[in-house]
Amino acid sequence: NGTDTETGDAAVETVVSIPGDPVPENMAVDSEGNLLFGITAGELRRVDSDQLGGDDLTLADTEVVATLPEAIGVETAADETVYVTVPTDDEQGGVWMVPAEGDPSQLVTIGGFPNDILVDDDRDRLLVTESFGGAVYAVGTDGSRTTWLDDDRLASEGFGANGITRGPDGDVYVAVTQASDTGGRLLRVPVGDDGSAGEPTVAIEGSEVAGADGIDASGESVFVAANSQNRVVRVPGTGEPTSVATADDGLVFPSDVVVDAAEEWLYICNFANQSPADAGILRTRL
Repeated sequence: NGTDTETGDAAVETVVSIPGDPVPENMAVDSEGNLLFGITAGELRRVDSDQLGGDDLTLADTEVVATLPEAIGVETAADETVYVTVPTDDEQGGVWMVPAEGDPSQLVTIGGFPNDILVDDDRDRLLVTESFGGAVYAVGTDGSRTTWLDDDRLASEGFGANGITRGPDGDVYVAVTQASDTGGRLLRVPVGDDGSAGEPTVAIEGSEVAGADGIDASGESVFVAANSQNRVVRVPGTGEPTSVATADDGLVFPSDVVVDAAEEWLYICNFANQSPADAGILRTRL
């Protein structure tokens, strides 16, 4: 089952090796257990659930679902529509939708750097981070767009609001990649009965989450891909953060993490933009 290395009691194995340029950046798991991921140059690809856990796969073993101008954030909705952020610096930038049957199309325009997506099926909307301006937008599935959260703590002189996920209590978590010269930040945002953003609090800030990129939640913990540290950090509801996997396990600038539906596996995306030979998708047991 791939190349195994050890972190404590957990083995990290390679699921898909993607050496070369362009590289993968973000992932999602659909309701059937298939793994979807975005290639930065603009491909949305899928690894079928029955392929996961087999011998090392390459890009050729995965299926092209759609071709887009670019592809960063990837998320799936209950109706199997896949939403993808496209951070081009022209009118194509924003969020695109890829229906289960049909061609991809642009849902909404967003300037700056639209990055990660959280699907809110109950309200027919997406929450989308924008990293240059430091904001979270609410994007309706009808193509509407409003600012959901505009908070100074989402902004940065470098990369601000990045990964976004929902915790088990319904609160939304937003990662800030460069909260300071040496640290990142994880904001916890309560959600009102009407879907509005409440007053955010800082779940964690500092060197432990420097380079906070993609995030996902399982149980009482939030998992953070700390890209500049080449590690994935588990931030528990209480207690100290701990490393789940590190460079010793083959992590190279990890840009995203995603927990599968059974909460058995944690998938890790090696962005590896400075050393594309190391790019790929890994996983470890939760």
